[in-house]
Order: sequence, then C-alpha cells, then structure tokens
Amino acid sequence: MSPSGVTEPPRLPVPADQLLGHVLHVPPRLCRYREVGLVLLVRRVRLDISWWYGGAWVWLEGDALAADGSSLGQVQALVHVTACCPSSLGANAPRSVAMTHVAE
Repeated sequence: MSPSGVTEPPRLPVPADQLLGHVLHVPPRLCRYREVGLVLLVRRVRLDISWWYGGAWVWLEGDALAADGSSLGQVQALVHVTACCPSSLGANAPRSVAMTHVAE
C-alpha cells in the first residue's frame, strides 16, 4: 500500500494491453519478493489488485522463461512500473498466447 494509505492505479509507461504477449526482463530490484531477476512472458496485467501499491507497482502474470526461451512455468510477479517501459519490451514480437487484461 502507498505510504499515505491512498490507493491509485499503477502508473504504467504504456497501456496495460500493450504489455500482453511481450517478454520483460525484470532485474531483482524491480521485482518484489524475488531474490533473482525474472524474464517474464506477460499473459495478464492485474490492474484490479495493483491499486494498493501507490501507483508504483503492478501485478503481472505469465510464464517465467529460461535463457533459451522455454517456459519454466506460470508465475505471478509484483513488478515496478519502470520495468514495464518500452525499452524493456525490446524488439520482441508478441507471441501467440491466450492473454487477458483485467480492468479495475
């Protein structure tokens, strides 16, 4: 929750639906509750539960990826919004996967 106790939507640098199907490379300092970084194929953006983090963090769901691009399984991650910037998206094309954007 934000220090003021006020809820607000995550301040994403791009609309949530533009994250779907993209691979994010999230360093450990930008991913809460993880000791190591995360390579995440984004399948779902959980705006509905991201309001409690003062606009700075967003819950994402997707597949953790190995270095070769293979799936390591589904994960949920609380990611700082700066890790969702277009430069983190790189030139990777969206993959053909089932994805959802959960509205507020």
